[in-house]
Amino acid sequence: MKTMNRQINKEALTDKAANGIAKGILKTQSGFEKYMGSLSKNWKGKQQWIFLYLVCLVFGGLSIVAIVNPFRAKDTNSSLIPKPIAVPKSIHRQRNGFAITESEFQQVQEYKAKHPTLQKERPGLFDSLSLIEEVYYSQKK
Repeated sequence: MKTMNRQINKEALTDKAANGIAKGILKTQSGFEKYMGSLSKNWKGKQQWIFLYLVCLVFGGLSIVAIVNPFRAKDTNSSLIPKPIAVPKSIHRQRNGFAITESEFQQVQEYKAKHPTLQKERPGLFDSLSLIEEVYYSQKK
């Protein structure tokens, strides 16, 4: 029962907000219309047509510039250019020793010793550390 009332209240609040926004937009439009009416009430027909052409020319030109400008951009953003994916070398194919060094293995052991409840608190991290240990032991063989 309470959830139904909350849902109705949320819908009523959303409707109120939408009505307020719509009224604000209409008020702004009518204010602009009154201002432009008072500005141009003494204009002749030819002056109104010239003003209309100027408005269309300015806003049409701005629209065309906004549409064409992205296609003319010479400075390409490097984040948009896809980069090749680097495939990691296999552990067994490395020439310069082990992929996981003794010091890295010791760091993993020390971290696990400092945080004994790691498996309960952060199981994903614990799994990653266990995987590092397994890889270290497998490359020792």
